[in-house]
Amino acid sequence: MARITVNTAGTQPHLYVSTDIADVTVNPLDITCLQDVTVTNSTGIFSWTDFCVQSTNKITTPSDNEVSTNIVIDEDGFFGDSLATPGTAPYIGVAELSNDKIKVSWRLVMNGGIATGGARYYEGVGYLSSVAPTVSPDSPVWVSPLTIAVDGDMTIGQNP
Repeated sequence: MARITVNTAGTQPHLYVSTDIADVTVNPLDITCLQDVTVTNSTGIFSWTDFCVQSTNKITTPSDNEVSTNIVIDEDGFFGDSLATPGTAPYIGVAELSNDKIKVSWRLVMNGGIATGGARYYEGVGYLSSVAPTVSPDSPVWVSPLTIAVDGDMTIGQNP
């Protein structure tokens, strides 16, 4: 059985976002230092009963998909990198992408980088939300939850 390894060099998950809605590989921001990642495909179920059968009937409803993670805040990735190309996700940063409600394309590579051969991924478009930086006296770094509210379907794929 093949496992998706994430704890060796080069196999950690990466989350990329881009302001180019059509192609996440165009000037993506690599949101690094992920603490955990959850991909939720929440297909709803509508149930009803009628006089035709003695059991409950069910049918699916549209999915409400999201990707949630916790990140260690990187100054350039979170607040934007003034040396990056203006208008791109690396230039804008996570905080402003969320605050300004900028629609992004995204790709979560489960085991490697955006070009890692054979790596599995989820991708789609959506909005960054739930950004809430926090720190405590016993924590040496700022951390924040981050959710991507997926707009439409997620695609599941594998790098060539």
